[in-house]
Amino acid sequence: MELKDKTSIYFHKTQEIARKYRKNEIITLQFFQRHNNVKLCGINEVLELLKNNTDISKYTIKYLPEGTIINNRDVVLELEGPYYEFGIWEGMIDGILARQTSIATNAYRIVEASNGKNIISMADRADHYINQLNDAYALKVGGIKNHSTLVSSNYDLSHTYGSMPHALIQMFEGDVLKACEAYCKTFPNEPLYALVDFHNDVISDSLACLKKFKEKLKGVRIDTSKSMIDKMFKEGEAQFGVTPLQVKKLREALDKNGGKHVKITVSSGFDENRIKEFEDEHTPVDSYGVGEALLRIKIHFSADATKINGKKIAKAGREYLNNPDLIIYERNKNEN
Repeated sequence: MELKDKTSIYFHKTQEIARKYRKNEIITLQFFQRHNNVKLCGINEVLELLKNNTDISKYTIKYLPEGTIINNRDVVLELEGPYYEFGIWEGMIDGILARQTSIATNAYRIVEASNGKNIISMADRADHYINQLNDAYALKVGGIKNHSTLVSSNYDLSHTYGSMPHALIQMFEGDVLKACEAYCKTFPNEPLYALVDFHNDVISDSLACLKKFKEKLKGVRIDTSKSMIDKMFKEGEAQFGVTPLQVKKLREALDKNGGKHVKITVSSGFDENRIKEFEDEHTPVDSYGVGEALLRIKIHFSADATKINGKKIAKAGREYLNNPDLIIYERNKNEN
């Protein structure tokens, strides 16, 4: 199977027609998307695709650098030359830019919303594992460097986070203290972050962990289901899931019991809007764990042929767009 066999069949057909009947025509192909405040990502991968699969000496490449903030209909990539030299890759380029830019933008907006708080990507469970390396790169472009998997963090333990899942506590028949004790004995040199929502009673379990492990307890993580109301709340209080008030009450309880050193991490369905809500309420969160929201593909790219031999002609509504910020790609002497 060849890489080009992963492109739409009509690109193959058009390439053949162009080579046979329009060989000398110079086509301008422009790529853009339709959102504002977007973090561009995937351009470097696109350049590698073109360098490795086309003769880039036969046409001109203009592009915006990786990480550029772009807006609606900003041209991010322009290819100009005989269509058959590069046109077959249009759909694949759209796909690369869509995934990488969406993920980078998700990360960028979440980082913006967090007011400098630590963000941990827990996105490994949200998509196929084969995507982890590329996704981690896009997350880095967007400003996130902390991950739950070693591959995503490039095996940098200082940027790899995670202590225990609920399954570990379940394995000790719901005894959070025994689960934490086993963790400490197994990983004596690693900080202890206790998962404290197993019984839907985060204050009681957090204080129990604090009493037993004292300074050894570096942090707690709250992952309350959005269908549950923590036991700290009185009957009738509509506080489903992880909430600002829940975190504030936990922070107060920890501080009153000698736990000012204990950090609070929250997870369970966080995205940029939910993080902004927490930050607007000055919630004492130290770290946000974010998963599925990082991998939502919401930004899609299109490409239009907008000039032929320098003459502007395009599909109605998709006319040539001038972007003076585009950079001309300069080939190295060792490239095609």
